[in-house]
Amino acid sequence: MKYISKNSLSDFEFHDAELLFESFIDNCLTVKALHLNIHKDADQNPFETDMAITRAHLSFEECVIRSYQDIQAYRVDENGHRYACDEPKPVYSGDEGQKRFMNKLKEGITIFDFGKIDESTFYLDVSSAPVFTIRFSFKNVSIEWNDFEGPAWYTL
Repeated sequence: MKYISKNSLSDFEFHDAELLFESFIDNCLTVKALHLNIHKDADQNPFETDMAITRAHLSFEECVIRSYQDIQAYRVDENGHRYACDEPKPVYSGDEGQKRFMNKLKEGITIFDFGKIDESTFYLDVSSAPVFTIRFSFKNVSIEWNDFEGPAWYTL
């Protein structure tokens, strides 16, 4: 690949990026990302604006899914009206949490938010239905790509 970023997640904007499963071998999760944006001040961005990357490959070494939880923000009543739903959803961990997340990745997911909880734990909030969140950890992450497709959507 022409460009590579290692352990520099803050160089990227994940909102509305689409992720699709590629592999999970020896605890290394690899996903394809579409609509991933890189900030203008990142070393690998030669442009003067935040840019969308055509297709990236993200590899998370020693990836462990800590928890998976569906989030249902609303329900629909018999008249078709939405109302808030505060019922807690089960939290899945271990093999069950990993299985649920991998199944969603195989379908393809859209990211709402991606961030750091503490030094070793990250969260991924997913906006594609059904909405869910995961908590996970990894030792290293690399992001690789060849081309830029144009300015990031939020700069236009």
